[in-house]
This record gives sequence, structure tokens and C-alpha cells, in this order.
Amino acid sequence: MKKRITVFGVLIIGAIIVASAVPVSPRGVAARSSKIRRTILLSFKPEATPADIQKIAQDVKQTIGTLKGVHNLFVGPQMSDKVPFRFGISMDFDDENALKAYRSNEEHRRTHNDYVHLIDQAQITDIRDE
Repeated sequence: MKKRITVFGVLIIGAIIVASAVPVSPRGVAARSSKIRRTILLSFKPEATPADIQKIAQDVKQTIGTLKGVHNLFVGPQMSDKVPFRFGISMDFDDENALKAYRSNEEHRRTHNDYVHLIDQAQITDIRDE
């Protein structure tokens, strides 16, 4: 009986610790994160040179990396040769408004339009943090 009470007590203490670590809104409901991660995977056409790809990386870092609400920008080659996409861009947004601002930003549009002719395939995912 004593062992059962001890196990039960440990479970209750663990539940209290976990519950206290979850952010709670003023209304008592667990707060949902507003952060969004965008990942863009690219494969380039054969005519895209290594210099072209390096220029894209530099341009993305200079334009996208300075936008308000954009954080953790990663730009670089794919590590695995078992997938069709050879290059990736990943970034975090503070919230949906920051993602919308990025989509409509003139520098972002220019960067896209300057290099879209070199891209063979692209896969874009937006993941909401929970």
C-alpha cells in the first residue's frame, strides 16, 4: 500500500511540473505559439552554375535576413544526396503577420523574380509551432 501511494505521489508531482511548464493565457487556456517556420527546398536547372547558386544564397541572406519578424535564417546545400532537392532555405517568423509581410515584401519578390528561371523544382512548407 505504501509503495502504491509513493508511485501515485510521484505521478502527481510530475503532472504538476509538466502543467506548470506549459504557457497559459490569462483565461486559463494553454497559449498557442504564434511562431511559424518556413522551409524551402530547391533543385536547380542544369544551367545554374555554382556561382549562380552562391549569388542566390548571398542575396537571400542580405534581403530576407533583414526583414522584421524573420529569425534563424539558414541557407545552404542539402546534406543528403538521396533526395531530389539540393539546396534549402529555412527561416522562422514571429507570427502570421510577419509571414504575410515577407510574402508581400518588394525585396523578397525581386529576389524570387531574379532567380526563378534557374529553379527546376521547389517545395515549400510552413509549420506552426505548437
